[in-house]
Amino acid sequence: MRYRPGHRMQTRARILATAARCFRAKGFVGASVDDVMAAAGLTAGGFYAHFASKEALIVETIGLALRESGERFLPGIDGLEGLSWLREFVRRYLSRAHRDAVAEGCALPTLTTGVARQGPAARKAFEEHLLQLVESCAPKWPPSAGLATQDRALAVFALCAGGLMLARAVDDPALSDRILRACRSLATAEPAGTPASPPPAGPAVAVPRGVS
Repeated sequence: MRYRPGHRMQTRARILATAARCFRAKGFVGASVDDVMAAAGLTAGGFYAHFASKEALIVETIGLALRESGERFLPGIDGLEGLSWLREFVRRYLSRAHRDAVAEGCALPTLTTGVARQGPAARKAFEEHLLQLVESCAPKWPPSAGLATQDRALAVFALCAGGLMLARAVDDPALSDRILRACRSLATAEPAGTPASPPPAGPAVAVPRGVS
């Protein structure tokens, strides 16, 4: 059978996009190669024409999943800076909508524990893309007394990801909401000695659908 030009690359991209959703929903162990290929509408036997192993798929999926995380939460807040930027980012991230959208949400809360159990290649890929995510946000980050900008960014990302994990894990909806609110407050608290951020200029930021 002859395929149109670009078919192989399109199929590979389809497998990666599907794997990102499956791994977020079920974890690296819970989602098998057969699960990923079935969800992509492809035969399991075709997997090895694109990837040497499941580990190779995981390594590439980590990068895609973390890039998608930035694309989900950063659009529309380019005009904000400092604490105003941070508050809007955290409000979007630690929201009920994000809590309930496991397969479509950020990769940090869903993939972190799984990455820790993977080999060096997967952990290295995770580390590199996490630092890229921090670096991309650093210019917008508010100043912090006694804490480097990137260190505060790492701490807030850890608080956001950990808070979302806890909010998803508990059974009581009221407690889940309380965890989200508490983490939002702590993540955006101004350290002592930090000058207050001026109010944002320009039009109001458009909030993505479903963020609450």
